[in-house]
Amino acid sequence: MALDWRQPLPREQIRPFLAKSDLAGWRMLAFNWALIAACFGLVMWRANPLTVAVALLVLGGRQLGLGILMHETAHRSLFRTAALNEWLGQWLCAAPMFVELGIYRRYHFTHHQNAGTAADPDLPNYEHYPVSRASLRRKLLRDLSGRSGLRAFAALVVLYASADQRSGYSYRAGDAGARRVLSARTLLRNSWRCVLANGLMLAACAAAGHGVVYLVWPVAWLSTYMLYSRIRNAAEHGALPGTREADIWRNTRTVLASWWERLTVAPNYVNYHFEHHLVPAVPAWQLPRFHRWLREQGAYAHGAPLERGYAQVLRRMVGEAA
Repeated sequence: MALDWRQPLPREQIRPFLAKSDLAGWRMLAFNWALIAACFGLVMWRANPLTVAVALLVLGGRQLGLGILMHETAHRSLFRTAALNEWLGQWLCAAPMFVELGIYRRYHFTHHQNAGTAADPDLPNYEHYPVSRASLRRKLLRDLSGRSGLRAFAALVVLYASADQRSGYSYRAGDAGARRVLSARTLLRNSWRCVLANGLMLAACAAAGHGVVYLVWPVAWLSTYMLYSRIRNAAEHGALPGTREADIWRNTRTVLASWWERLTVAPNYVNYHFEHHLVPAVPAWQLPRFHRWLREQGAYAHGAPLERGYAQVLRRMVGEAA
């Protein structure tokens, strides 16, 4: 029987894709941290421009990878229990990335409820595409130079210094600062985990006799992570017919990613974004299977947005794709 795509998917048909697995969650977490450790180890072994460049390229992708795993724990889908999702999501995913999980969860759920509308806190990340080639080039250079990262970090400081129960609705410094008084005590309460986690990473590098190598972590966050995040954000919702509409069939795309794209801009199955918005409870490791099932059921023939590779997405970002 053909599915009516205007209605929610039948629960009995999607139930197999909703199953959570602690083993899968641990495997994804271990893989990401193993690559992170390898990058630190590479620079400790032989610090030169080539090894540092390789580390920055890979670390930016793994930082995005931790962000995606944090996203999974915010949905409580990376592990079977709420406690594991909360504890591991905070300490091994969010805090190393300078993020407070609870604030992110409120922010992200607001995005799900309002994607494509003025109430979406992510809207500034994708609403203006396509842009000119010159504009995109300037954006990417700002990312790689660290300018975008410094602005993002300043916005986080303002957010954490002014956060209340609504704070997660925006990462934009102007919004948070305009509505609330900044407080050093509030900043400490919302950021101490981030400080501790990064302090432990610094201590681990120092214990190995290479404390200065820790710096590749914040430098990657300020540069390659920002670059990859921009491309990912634009790929998910930008330059689509319904970018400014509340209809996931018109405002959310999936991208079929190559291995090197999965290493950089599309870690941990984040490229299956249409599937995620269609049924947010599906764990990330189940998304490839869910994607194949949706294709078999005719979802993409029905019009779900799909791209083959991020090069095609970049062309759409400048309005050049057919």
